[in-house]
Amino acid sequence: MKSKPKNSSSSIILDSLSLNDVEPYPKEVDCHLLMEDVIAVVKNYVVLLEHDALAVALWVINTWCYSNFQRCPLLLINAPERECGKTQLLKVVEKLVFRPMETTNVTLAALFRVITNYAPTLLIDEADTFMDGKSEMAGVVNKGYEKGGFVLRVETVGKELVERAFPVYGPKAMAGIMLERHLPGATMSRGIQIPLKRKTKDDTVQRLRAADPKDFKSLRSRILKFVLENKDTLSKGWEDFPEELSDRQQDNWEPLLAIAHCFGEEWYRRACKAALQNSGETAPIQPPSNQLLEDIREVLFIYEEKYIPSADLLTKLHEDPDMDWCTYNHGKPLSPRQLARFMGAYGVKPKTVRMKSNYTPKGYEVRDFEDAFARYLPERVVDPVLEKVTPPPSWKSSSPNF
Repeated sequence: MKSKPKNSSSSIILDSLSLNDVEPYPKEVDCHLLMEDVIAVVKNYVVLLEHDALAVALWVINTWCYSNFQRCPLLLINAPERECGKTQLLKVVEKLVFRPMETTNVTLAALFRVITNYAPTLLIDEADTFMDGKSEMAGVVNKGYEKGGFVLRVETVGKELVERAFPVYGPKAMAGIMLERHLPGATMSRGIQIPLKRKTKDDTVQRLRAADPKDFKSLRSRILKFVLENKDTLSKGWEDFPEELSDRQQDNWEPLLAIAHCFGEEWYRRACKAALQNSGETAPIQPPSNQLLEDIREVLFIYEEKYIPSADLLTKLHEDPDMDWCTYNHGKPLSPRQLARFMGAYGVKPKTVRMKSNYTPKGYEVRDFEDAFARYLPERVVDPVLEKVTPPPSWKSSSPNF
């Protein structure tokens, strides 16, 4: 590459990226103390739960070693309203990550070129307004989730049009208000969300402008030393995940759990717990069809017959006090036609069922639901005490009649 003038745009960008450069810590790093210190500095300036602070700390460390992993999850700092600390948290993150670059109002053409040329940690504030409706911008972000991801563009070279691939893999943090309303679902699913709340009069945080830069520099130096010492272990990745996490959640948390594993058994255990708590509190609202499928699984769990009439299934759904299907239609109950339409999307269709010799209503064969349950619902968690007194229904067994 040709050298560029000192005052060129390239030089300005490189100078900005080098602000977080450090030398590896010269002494031995106490891993337990390092993690506690990173969590503490995050909580000094922002009000958030302990497990979310741990997630932020692990993500920050991941920016220093993300090239060892197949995927790099987004950090999605999400708030329901203004004045919840989202910009503050993004600024704290900026002081800790590898090669930070604040990119508010960046153009699409600049975005993927910056990632390709400089491999920064992108920091995008006000993502709810900046990213809203920009599908191509979201496409670049989504492609950067997995190693090897690139965007393809055509450029003029001389008199010819030439295809060029721009690699866009790398860490990206976005902060905004109600991001789930403004970012595509595919983008939200690629991130670890950090939900924020407005602080109360009892919450105390420090002012970031009063922070000593030396404290952040020391943390970055210790993080770099930790990453270099554990490079071989980190490059092996990680495959031991809590079973309660979905496939995408496991993909998102893989690098963070691999890092936690290097900090020791205690921090790995805490990280697994944090993954479950964070994933549970930030899970997207289920669409009506999926919620209905889950509720059907609940009401059929102790049902013993091979067939169930539509009317009987609807009665069970309407009568359950923990479900809202009795008022689904603006105060009126879910109808047989709506039930059939929702279940038809899963390949479960009503048919004429023979309950008695003289009773053949429209209904469902119970085993027809099994495939949809297995494909679209998480594993059912049952209270062990209730399990003893309520055995699984016959349709879940390997009965020769099914």
